[in-house]
Amino acid sequence: MEPIGYRKEKAKKSLEKYNLDLLIASSPVNVFYTTGLPTTHVAPNPILYVLKNQYPFLSMIKEDGDESAIIWSLYDSVEEFSWIDPSEVLRAGSVEASIKLLTKKIKELGLEKATIGVESLMPRYQSEALRKNFPEANIIDSDEAFLDMRLIKTEEEIRRIKKSTEVAEKAIQACIDATELEVLDTELLKIARRTIVEEGAWGWDHLTMNIGPSDPEAPGLGIPVTPNDIVRFDFGAVWEGYISDVSRGVVVGEEPSKAKKALDYMIQVQEYCVENIKPGVMPKELANDAQIFLKDLTRRGFYLITGHHIGLECEEAHMFGPLSSMDIPFETNMVLDIEVWLNVRGQGLVGVEDCYRVTETGCERLSSLDKPTISK
Repeated sequence: MEPIGYRKEKAKKSLEKYNLDLLIASSPVNVFYTTGLPTTHVAPNPILYVLKNQYPFLSMIKEDGDESAIIWSLYDSVEEFSWIDPSEVLRAGSVEASIKLLTKKIKELGLEKATIGVESLMPRYQSEALRKNFPEANIIDSDEAFLDMRLIKTEEEIRRIKKSTEVAEKAIQACIDATELEVLDTELLKIARRTIVEEGAWGWDHLTMNIGPSDPEAPGLGIPVTPNDIVRFDFGAVWEGYISDVSRGVVVGEEPSKAKKALDYMIQVQEYCVENIKPGVMPKELANDAQIFLKDLTRRGFYLITGHHIGLECEEAHMFGPLSSMDIPFETNMVLDIEVWLNVRGQGLVGVEDCYRVTETGCERLSSLDKPTISK
């Protein structure tokens, strides 16, 4: 089968850029990215993820971009999912066996004294085993190498993100349609889950929601919809491994005037960002200009202006945000979630977020729902 997002030539350039002789993936998303194996928690059957504490999975990228993988010995469907040469798929039946195979492979490659890149979140027992078995190797954190490979999306990746976005929006619309006074957040979350599954997605990445000032990060407490309070849905579906992130609101009754004005400001700020994102533009400059634009609209309230990469994770990296900006320019086929929020007393954060693809001339919006709050 063909790789989804992984490109051998891009991997080769990334290893050259960071002076790596070998790059080891250990996290579910990076092993999925480099092998295609269903190692994530939202795979149709997440058995590899569930058993990773007993049967770890790893992938190794060599200097020329070729790959090897270590996988659970009883998993017989590697060739159904992975593009890796079957002779380079090593099978282990225990934690100890996986470490032995990793050590053996590095020795076979003659990389005992090489520079080996690992993920900063690599399990401690794995990183310690590498340092113990290869004391003369230069073992370094190489998260940036993986990001370098992942941030520019292939057409297939973009197709999956678009489909994921479509499913998330259908779930949001279903919840908006079902929103009425006294309906509980638990019922709305059930509708979201059911819609996502019925649409054929692998599952959901996040189902964030709030009713008025309730905590959006902790829904499902049985809170009822109340008059004149904004009900905000912030959903991410997962389509064949790829994630979306969209937020919309609905109110039963009258939308609070301050919230309505705040959302209008936030839509203008989001559209300002979109209009000014083009290949070659530096994110720090865009973020600074967007803040100036917002302050010309209003100087009241706490605000957030963020553009984060989206793909295998909801927030792969923050291109720009309140704390920092990446020191790389926007490039064609980056996919960003652009979200802007303003704090409104009694309603919490009011704002909007949508997914966009950077094109040669600007941005293509992947989401399609109308941005203003729906009033019922």
